[in-house]
Parts: sequence; structure tokens; C-alpha cells
Amino acid sequence: MVKTYKLHKFAGISAGVLLLILSISGFFLNHDKWSFLYTTTFTSVPSHILNADKRLYNAYHVDKQDSKHIIVGSYRGLFESLDGGESFVHISTLQILALISYENNLYCATSDGIYIYKYTLKKLALENKYITSLSISEQYIVAVEDKETIITLDRNTLKIVNTSVMNIKKSQLQEDIKLSRFVRDLHYGRGLFEGDISLLINDYGAIVLTFLALSGYTVWFFIKRKRHAKFSRALIKTHANIFSMIAIIPLLILAITGVFLDHSSALKKFMNGVKIPHSILPPVYDTLASDIFSIDYDGKVYRIGNRYGIYKSEDLSEWNLENRGLAYKMIRKDKTLYISGMGAANRLIKDEVYIPLPKTPHMFRDVIIKDAAVEYFSTKQTTLPLPNLHDLTLYSLLLALHDGSFFSEWWVWVNDFAAFMLLVLSVTGTIRWYRKKRLFKNSL
Repeated sequence: MVKTYKLHKFAGISAGVLLLILSISGFFLNHDKWSFLYTTTFTSVPSHILNADKRLYNAYHVDKQDSKHIIVGSYRGLFESLDGGESFVHISTLQILALISYENNLYCATSDGIYIYKYTLKKLALENKYITSLSISEQYIVAVEDKETIITLDRNTLKIVNTSVMNIKKSQLQEDIKLSRFVRDLHYGRGLFEGDISLLINDYGAIVLTFLALSGYTVWFFIKRKRHAKFSRALIKTHANIFSMIAIIPLLILAITGVFLDHSSALKKFMNGVKIPHSILPPVYDTLASDIFSIDYDGKVYRIGNRYGIYKSEDLSEWNLENRGLAYKMIRKDKTLYISGMGAANRLIKDEVYIPLPKTPHMFRDVIIKDAAVEYFSTKQTTLPLPNLHDLTLYSLLLALHDGSFFSEWWVWVNDFAAFMLLVLSVTGTIRWYRKKRLFKNSL
């Protein structure tokens, strides 16, 4: 009993602050739609993370009629340059998730519906809806709300003509997935159940871990100072309860997957080589109804991209798997559809034929056609001019704290230590809780 107590105490004191940072930052990162994460900024941050906001850019547009006119869309908002990228003006703080050019109009998928931009930003449709993907055809505007609901509007009247959710037959959802994809899905709160349930489970774990870290330090401090004995005893009872025990399951999942993600580069070959059979995958993989990463409608055929691949439909009711591999972005340029892969190959569709796109940036965000040349906009490698920002959003700051890049490249090993200590705390905490419960029963 004494040894278990001392081990629990050592693990808590040595890793409590680290676990507190991970739990709080993880909770907010789970909710990356919250606008204040991008409107709250900091100027006094380590110089090596000052450019971390580059990963927040989602779209890039160069005006065909005036190549010096550039529009860049980001979670931070909409930026415009009239001098070829020498300088940018921040014209809106709306989260911009996609920019679609059609007939000299620029349509914007935003955190507050669909906007249209032509030297001024104007609200168009679907106010208060979080539009994650957008496609424009001659007659219709097709939007996806929050990766789940497909909304079709008449482009002329802007009236909604159809609202549907993706109902894919189980026979079309029999794909095995790589360990790398499964680990990411679990850690990011989309790997167990449909909708927001997986995310809420992660939230539960993060909230409980935050409370356990704070209450554990408080009890330790008061006992050491020999103060507030009555309050300390009450806090100990609250610290060790059934809700804490339940939280161990999601916390261990987050800890183990976090270690894998810390070393994803070194483990890449292993994680991509191991496949998880569909027969043992969690329930979410039997529906994927809230998993629309991208959408395209060419006037005849609908295509959506999810973590299995690209599904095709002519009526929004019957979907068939057409091409494997997660389609992160689908960007239509005239009759060519460019597809950005996430953990999958980039490719394009031309004349109904899929063509690989080798030597193109992984997870490119947009495609720019200029003087018949194709350029892929990537947040990690691009020569295209971008806004010169001198501050950092709260989102990027939290992400830097969570993955350890705020401190140093080697900080991932410190996070690994915290994950191991969480395992120790879980085991020793469970043992101590069980023994106390048994002693209490025997005393009755």
C-alpha cells in the first residue's frame, strides 16, 4: 500500500504539470471551430513558432484578369493583395474554409455560411452554418455543413432545393484502414462513434485529467504544509471516484495514440504497413455519415471524399466507392478535378479517368492555374506570397504547447514521459481506489 502510494505520488508530482498542459490544450484543440481561437493573438512568443499560423491557410486565389490581385483564405480570415503579394490587407475575420472561383465571382465557404467576394465581401446564403466544403456548377451551389449535411441551392434564386445526409450502404464501407489513419482518428476524436460522441469522450477525459492534476497538486501542497486537513480529506474523496475510473479508458487511448503521433515520422513505415481489418473497427467506420472532407458536383455527378476514398452518386442517395484513399480536398478547375490526399496519393480526374499526381505537395490546399501552368498551394512548401504576420493565434499557440514544439524538437520525449506517468497513475490509482472500496465494504 505504501509503495503504491509513493509511486502514485511520484508520478503525479513529476508529470502533473505536463498532463495539465496536455489536457487543457487538447480540450481546446478538439474544438477547432471556435472563432476566438483564431481572433485571440499573441505577439510575445518564441521566434521559432511565429510562423506556425501558416498551417491555417485553406485556400489561394489569383485573379485571372489581374494577376496582382490575390485572395488568401485562412482560419484567421480573408486576406487581399492588390500588388502581387507585396502587401496584404486583412479584410475579414470569418474563418475561410474554401474559395471557389466561378464566372468571375469568388464564392467563400465560411464559418458563417456562404459569402461572395468581388472587392467587397457580401453574405450570400446559409447564415450561421459552418460550411466545410463547397462546389459550384452552372445551376447549383452544393455545400457541406460541418462535414455532415449536404445542402443544394439554386444558384440564381439561392433557395435550398435539397438537404440530405450521406447514407452509404454497409456493403460500400468494408475497407480496411492503415494503423496510421486509425491512430489519428482515435486521437482527434473521430475514431469510435458517429457525430460528436467520440469528441465528447475525449473532452470527458481532458476535463477529468485537468481536475485530477489540479486536485492532486492541491492535496499534496496542503498535506505538505499541514493545513486544511478537513478540506484535503474531502478533496481526496472527490479526487478518487468512479468518474475518474471511467476516464482512464479514454485517457489511456489518448496517451498511447499520442506517443505514436509524437514519433509518426520514425514509425511511418510500420504504421502504414499495418492494416486494421474492417471487421474489428469501431462503429463509426460502418457509417461515416459525418465524414465528408470534400465535395464536388460537375452538374451531373456528385462526389464526396471521406477517409475511405471518393464516393460517387447521381442522386445523393445511392453512393458507390469509386476511388480509394482519403480525399482531403477536391478542387475543380474547368473540366479537371484535382484531389489532395491525406495519408493517400494525390490524383486528378479528367475525362472520368483517375491520374496520379506524383511529386506534388502532400495535402495541398488549392490549385492555381497561371499561364497554362499548374501550381499547388501547400502550407508546408510554397513559393506563393503570403501575408506577413507578426503575431500568433491562440490555436497555434495551444498546438505548439500540445505537441511540444513550443519548447523544443526534443520535447516529444518529455510528452512521452508524461504519457508513461499517466499509465502509472492509472494503474496505481485504480489499485488504491479498489483497495479503499474493499476496506470500506469489509468495515460494514
